Amino acid sequence: MQPPTAPGTTAKPHGDEDQLYRHHHRDLKRAVARVVNAAPEVIEDACQSAWAILLRNQPERDTIVAWLRVVAIHEAYRVCAAERGVHLEDLARSQGWDAVIADRVTIDDALEARRALRSLAELPARQRQDLSLRVAGFSYREIAQITDGRTYTNVNKHLAKARALIRLAELRETEAKTRRRSSYE
Repeated sequence: MQPPTAPGTTAKPHGDEDQLYRHHHRDLKRAVARVVNAAPEVIEDACQSAWAILLRNQPERDTIVAWLRVVAIHEAYRVCAAERGVHLEDLARSQGWDAVIADRVTIDDALEARRALRSLAELPARQRQDLSLRVAGFSYREIAQITDGRTYTNVNKHLAKARALIRLAELRETEAKTRRRSSYE
């Protein structure tokens, strides 16, 4: 059991908490279980604590999934340490923070990589192939040779179209985020 939380100021609820819980709870448990090696009951308790803290603090909704993940992971570590009589700071002092931190890739990095892969997958085959080779470090002339001896101009045209499509997708995503933010307010 965790100690009772200190009474503090409670932020005004946004009204979307039940929908957030139904939509993200299962994924939150999986994400925490991947990082923290603990019993399922500990993972569940940590996630429930994170939801309770969300209700109390009402963080910004545009980063809610990452926020919940971080809070639940910290709660799981805290519960595990309390059960073992070991504190996270003691482990960090003795072994260094690299031994305590499970993954250097942040959730934002992982989401950005998925968005980039999704954008790449949506391109036509020729543009996808040319852009992949360019990102891999090949020059325009090398790409032309690798892809059936096409011309430099043809490779340039496909890369320019690919970049334009990706910029358009990023613009649409930014507009969608703006619409979602304004719907929360």
